[in-house]
Amino acid sequence: MIDVSLTAPLAALAAAVAAGATVATFEYRDEPGGLAAVAFMGAIFWWSAGLFGEAVAATEAGKVFWLNVQYPATAVVPVAAVAFVASYLGYDAWISRRRLLVLAAPLAALTLLSWTNDYHGLVRTGTDLVAYGSETVLVRELGPAWWAGWLYSQCLLVATFATLAYGVYDSAPAFRASAGLLLVGAGAPWAAQFVVLGGGPAFRPELLFVLTGVAFTVAVRRGRTLGVTPVARQVTLEAVPDPIVVVDRSGRIADTNPAARAWLGDDVAVGAAAADALASAPEVHAAYRRGAAPDEPLPVEVDGETRFVSLSAVPLPTLGSRSQGTVLLLRDVTDSERNRRDLEVANDRLQTLTHALAHDIKNPLAVADGFTDLATAGDEAAIERVEGAHDRIFEIVDETLAAVDHPDPDEAAEPFSFAALAEEAWRTAETGTATLTVAGDGSYAADEAAARSVLENLFRNAAVHAGTGPTVTAVALDGGFAVIDDGPGIPPAERDRVFERGYTTADDGTGIGLASVATLAASHGWTVGAGRGRGETDAIPDGGTTDVGDGAAFVVGFGDRPVEEIAVSVVADPDALVAPSGALASGEQ
Repeated sequence: MIDVSLTAPLAALAAAVAAGATVATFEYRDEPGGLAAVAFMGAIFWWSAGLFGEAVAATEAGKVFWLNVQYPATAVVPVAAVAFVASYLGYDAWISRRRLLVLAAPLAALTLLSWTNDYHGLVRTGTDLVAYGSETVLVRELGPAWWAGWLYSQCLLVATFATLAYGVYDSAPAFRASAGLLLVGAGAPWAAQFVVLGGGPAFRPELLFVLTGVAFTVAVRRGRTLGVTPVARQVTLEAVPDPIVVVDRSGRIADTNPAARAWLGDDVAVGAAAADALASAPEVHAAYRRGAAPDEPLPVEVDGETRFVSLSAVPLPTLGSRSQGTVLLLRDVTDSERNRRDLEVANDRLQTLTHALAHDIKNPLAVADGFTDLATAGDEAAIERVEGAHDRIFEIVDETLAAVDHPDPDEAAEPFSFAALAEEAWRTAETGTATLTVAGDGSYAADEAAARSVLENLFRNAAVHAGTGPTVTAVALDGGFAVIDDGPGIPPAERDRVFERGYTTADDGTGIGLASVATLAASHGWTVGAGRGRGETDAIPDGGTTDVGDGAAFVVGFGDRPVEEIAVSVVADPDALVAPSGALASGEQ
């Protein structure tokens, strides 16, 4: 038996500490759980003050009065504890004002029964004063209503402490000290009652409210418990928008979040084998088997759409020498991956455009440079060639800028004459000792400037690769045109590579001309192909004939019509990709 003379001072101390804690928590009344904490500590103060009154009362009636004064607090404490822990740990949705009133109703009824006990004896079947030295203690014989109320309170408090204990375990380490302090402070009086009921030292467990008040004051003032709310790890896992899959050491799914189930389907169920669960995402399963994340984002089919994920495979801590499993973190990087790929395409196009611009300008520059001496000497034709080359340089710059601002100029293109355009392109192309023959003519509604650039590049390519003094034939076709030379031609194995940037077979080649042709054609939706010339005489559409050597042939088709179809329309051998041609016009060097 603890000295009963200490009951009054300890009760007064508990009331004072609880009052201070109530003031401290009141400052945070607007934070999650703030009002519930104020109500909890206010009820503790009320309860401790009533215990002090009971301790100092000298008569049995006085002690019963102060005992009844404590009963409203006993009704508030368990319910306020439930509300505080629920709000503090983020389960506010579970608690409403109506539910709190329902929870408090049985304890409110117990309070009313205590005040009217003289009429029914349901709370106390008898009371007596027992002297302990110079002090007296009220001894009660407890009735069925008290035991029912006590059992109900224990259910609420056990649920509260269990939830708080789980919050201590499932929260970030920074919150565990504060939450643990609250658990110990609030749980001490509750645990002490079982010591008394079990035959231990006879004392009022409520005296340990001193620890409750101190714990709340320290947690609020030092740990800022009500200023920052912990978030349970399970709640966080459920809220993360990216898929998370936990695979145990036996290769079975141990846990998932809603995002993983939405992405990977219902097969990702707890207990399922990882191989089966990840069957719809074989790349993810392969990365899991390797135990390492891939360097590049992985494609995953989600609702018929290809998404890209950045996968992290995080091994769980080992238990002894045994692995506990792996956590697969899938981060949706679809937008960034698409942006990256678009940026790569744009950068590649910009680089190609830059090289093409420099390459295209070299043609008229070379022409201007070649005729400068003659123009200086007063050769009128040379002067015209130099002026035409300079004009062409400005045109190329303007065309390039227009292509950037208006990427689809074919929509408003005016028809142009192929024969006239071929001769114009020949005059501004660097063609050396080559000669031009134009076979046929046609009117095409396409981007004239782009077609001229293509012709200039094809003419220069022929002059560089077709040997000394080659003959170049520009052929008008149905839906496109062809440029043929009488040089050595292109080996069949190399025809698929000639349009690659940097590829060249000449010592002084740049590997840019044909790549520019391919890029420019692709930007307009045209098609290009490479083949061989024909070493025989063919009939042309208007009945003329011409001899074409075994050289290289390049076919350009306007629109998306395959170049093979364009060639087939006038060529018996589709593999040749060459139309018959006639010498309708010649260009001069």
